[in-house]
Amino acid sequence: IEKTDIQRANKVRSTKGLLVHVFGKIAAAFIYLIFNS
Repeated sequence: IEKTDIQRANKVRSTKGLLVHVFGKIAAAFIYLIFNS
């Protein structure tokens, strides 16, 4: 049970990290567009 819990926690953490990365790229793109318009 402990092993699967650790694997699940790692999956959740990596998914959150991926979302943060994607949102960061989107935010950066918006900032870039705003400053260049």
